[in-house]
Amino acid sequence: MITNLRNLFSSTIGKFTALAFIVLIGILFALGDVTGNASFGGLGGANVAKVGSEEIGLGELRDRVRQSYNQARQQQPGLTMAGFVEGGGLDQVLGQLVDGLAFDQFATKIGFSVSKRQIDGRIADIPAFSGVSGKFDQKTFENFLRQNGMTEAQLRQELKQQLLLEQIGLPIGTIPRLSPGIARPYAALLLEQRQGQATFIPASAFAPAGDPGDAALKTFLKQNASKFTVPERRVLQYALFDRGAVPVPAVSDAEIAKAYKDNAAQYAASETRRFAQVIAPDQATANGIAAKVRGGTSIAAAAQAAGLSASTTGDLTLSAYTATTSDAIAKTAFAAKRGDLLGPVQSGLGWVVARVETITLKPARDLAAATPEIRAELGKNKANEAIVDYYNAIQDAVNGGASVEEIAADRKLKVEETPALLPNGSAPGTPGFALAPEFAPMVSGAFQNSSEGEAELATLVENEKFAIYSVKSIVAAAPPPFAQIRGNLLSEWRFAEGQKIARDKARAIVKAVEGGKSLAEAAKAAGPNAGVQAIGGRRAELGQDGKPVPPELALLFSMAKGSVKTLEIPGNRGWMVIALTQVDRPDPKAIDPARVDAIAQPLAPAFGNELVEQFAAEAKRRVGVKINKDLLEKLRKELTGTAPVGE
Repeated sequence: MITNLRNLFSSTIGKFTALAFIVLIGILFALGDVTGNASFGGLGGANVAKVGSEEIGLGELRDRVRQSYNQARQQQPGLTMAGFVEGGGLDQVLGQLVDGLAFDQFATKIGFSVSKRQIDGRIADIPAFSGVSGKFDQKTFENFLRQNGMTEAQLRQELKQQLLLEQIGLPIGTIPRLSPGIARPYAALLLEQRQGQATFIPASAFAPAGDPGDAALKTFLKQNASKFTVPERRVLQYALFDRGAVPVPAVSDAEIAKAYKDNAAQYAASETRRFAQVIAPDQATANGIAAKVRGGTSIAAAAQAAGLSASTTGDLTLSAYTATTSDAIAKTAFAAKRGDLLGPVQSGLGWVVARVETITLKPARDLAAATPEIRAELGKNKANEAIVDYYNAIQDAVNGGASVEEIAADRKLKVEETPALLPNGSAPGTPGFALAPEFAPMVSGAFQNSSEGEAELATLVENEKFAIYSVKSIVAAAPPPFAQIRGNLLSEWRFAEGQKIARDKARAIVKAVEGGKSLAEAAKAAGPNAGVQAIGGRRAELGQDGKPVPPELALLFSMAKGSVKTLEIPGNRGWMVIALTQVDRPDPKAIDPARVDAIAQPLAPAFGNELVEQFAAEAKRRVGVKINKDLLEKLRKELTGTAPVGE
């Protein structure tokens, strides 16, 4: 889980540019319903850090951590706040806020800036600010700011910071290639081969068969509460509406007549033609092509023989063809018959040879003939306007504080309720329950919004189906009742006890190997095990094709030659003992230059990442950073529940 948390904050140019995740949390990821609550109980509003002339308030940091936790929980539904903080989430968020403020001030000081127009453009491009039409909507924008307790000035400041990051951080972090001199030592390291031995001591072989009793199991549960905890769940109430629920005004005859008059040219008689043509650079070439075509060769073949290529137009009107050629050529082309060859004639682009491929005549349509088409088009427009007006009216009611029940009663919609849901939409304890995938935006929004009873809007199917919803109740994260999980507790306790014995066995094996015995001899003397097997490989092969690196190999490639170490297998599955017996690393100067170059290319991003981190460190040094460690530790305890709120 900790690895997943770290990956969440990674980016192509490292931790520094990952600040965008924090700075624009809920915006760049279109989290349109994230809300902050600066007055959350517990610690007061003191400042947890000072960065240059700017300060980071404790309430702001708490809100940022909660927002980041909400985003992380979308990827890891079982993640608890305690697990997030213990996995480095709090420190990551604070570090990136500090980096951002330091960078902002330093970049401004050395002459970088962001214009209002740039920020306006970024705001217009953010999906969270789009209305039902898919375009930027001022009302949606203002509603987003209101829901997040954010002013427009604050948002613009954060977007400025992001744009400064893009101006400076991305160019610094993008290194096209490394020189061979720098790459050779790394190439040698990647080509290094290691061989070793490993033995596995399974916890199951030493797990006790007895039952320690309820008291011991309850103590075990208390010590391992996070392992058995069911994450926070939320009960939602909602009402659905779609186009079918929205009344659409009928299209009148007067509206049809007006549309017919306003678009008279569309219903008048028309003629379109399609041409196969080639444009030659000179008259002689065009004459040669025309002669071949008249002799029976196709335009395409004749053009190809002259080193040119022919093309076929779409269905063009006279005016459209005039725009691509000239008035004289177009009039001649539209006077010709189907199959006639035209030209060569000179145009602004060269000498044109063309053949009339098709002629399509469209007769004029009177009002009666055009009415069905016009009625359908106007009906579609009225339906679109009706759903937009209906949606906006409900949004106004939501903004005004109306509840789901009140809105549903006013609009004659049916209110429904879910069981207690996890962020992934599942409902532990309710067998057979399944929420349709289209409800994912509603569930996601409900878990990003920490307030109970506040109505929200979610788009389920773009421009088609919507939900008004609210969080009816929140079921706090907690382990299930003891009686319900006693069987699992007993099984886990047995493995945990076996893990302790397996650990002692592993340590005994290490001590014996360090005393001069072979790994095989030490493992045999320690008791039941899976035997000794050879492990190893080349460093460059680790993690190929995106496959996870086996933990025993990761340890092997971090050890000193001749050493022996223990490795705990997660989940109380046992322990391993790893011995490194051989290390073969090539001479950097002897590596083939082509191989050095091939290894240097993928290393460039890592060097870029290092440069960006150095730049960020220098920015912090220049502006000055002070952290209130005592206050930070109190917040850590509050978030993890390891101390009373307000300690």
